[in-house]
Amino acid sequence: MRYAGRKGGHMCQSSHECVDAAEYETGTESVEHWIARCSAAEATVTRLAARLRGRDQRILLLERALARTVALHQTLEDSLEQRLEQCMGSFDRAPPSEPSRGTTSGELNGGVTVHLPHLTRTLSLLFDVMREQWTKWDPERPPKSSTVARAIDAKLGLKGQSTGEASRSAQTFAAALRPDSLNDVDGRHR
Repeated sequence: MRYAGRKGGHMCQSSHECVDAAEYETGTESVEHWIARCSAAEATVTRLAARLRGRDQRILLLERALARTVALHQTLEDSLEQRLEQCMGSFDRAPPSEPSRGTTSGELNGGVTVHLPHLTRTLSLLFDVMREQWTKWDPERPPKSSTVARAIDAKLGLKGQSTGEASRSAQTFAAALRPDSLNDVDGRHR
């Protein structure tokens, strides 16, 4: 540090400080000088406070985004675990050594055991629709094919036809899900 000189028994580090010290010692300090310095300090404080508020807002937005991401991750994880449990539950059932009397081969207590080499997402969703539409149906009023096809469109995310009917793929899947006993009764697929 460089000292500009001594004034009134005080050491000055710069000529600016020496002027300030001289004004103070002589009692002729400039009020305008201190008002200007106070205004500059207030402007700096205001600017820094605004920046701090901006950073606080950004931190809050980041915290919210992180919380949403964590919630979404947990929801997806729970959903995938439930699907996996459902899939594993259907695969874990051991086939009976002999079908019980009164049932056809593979039918068990209102359900059928099927052994597949793998299960795709589409098949899994089709099985869901089949369970929803055909598990407890009234033989006098079976689900309409159009209702089943629209449910398939919704489950698979398929777009219906411009006429308002379900997509052709969904109509084909709905026909494949329809019990054979109904097809025999109403003469379909002959």
